[in-house]
Amino acid sequence: MATSQSRQFTYQLPPETRELDASTTAENLSEVYTKWAETYDSYTTDSKYTAPQRCALKLKEFLPDKDARILDAGAGTGLCGAILKEFGYPNLDALDMNSAMLEIAMKKGVYKNYIIGHMGGGHTLTIPTDTYDAVICAGVFTRGHVHSDGLDELLRIVKPRGILSFTIRQDCADDPAYGFASKIKEFSSNGAWKLLSRTTEDYHAPTANYGSCVADVYTFQVA
Repeated sequence: MATSQSRQFTYQLPPETRELDASTTAENLSEVYTKWAETYDSYTTDSKYTAPQRCALKLKEFLPDKDARILDAGAGTGLCGAILKEFGYPNLDALDMNSAMLEIAMKKGVYKNYIIGHMGGGHTLTIPTDTYDAVICAGVFTRGHVHSDGLDELLRIVKPRGILSFTIRQDCADDPAYGFASKIKEFSSNGAWKLLSRTTEDYHAPTANYGSCVADVYTFQVA
């Protein structure tokens, strides 16, 4: 199986995120996205941000029930939601910590409910346990964003035998400051979830201005 380091990290971080690191607080991160919201979709097009498509394809592979209730965790401006709606999934909710990003997502008209909340960092989501048939989380587990404790909350809100699909960008996948490797090992060892798929995919496809990087795309079935 390929690892997250299978291609050199040449991605040029945009100005908005260059100062982010493992010590960045949720409040500081939200300020970044408040300023970035109006131009974010243009950036994702220019930088060939393919993580939402890659993650949505994996969820589709393991979620045949088109009526499944799905949470897009870290929905941002609704990139994943728009793709899943095209795939025929109508029961979508959006979760993000930033209201400005969700306001952009609302204009796409693909979600039924919009939830403001933080994953990890000592925060507990207002979502009840065992609410969703599936959760998708693309572009959230990356440098200066949500650490591995965000997975605890996502695992909690997925129903037993539900599906959890997420990306981890290569520049923080093995960084102990984020704890992803140890968290994934913990949940696998204690039987909290079962691995269905792990692949290494383009996160940003190569471009002249932004370079490129990859991510591990994980799909688990919750116990």
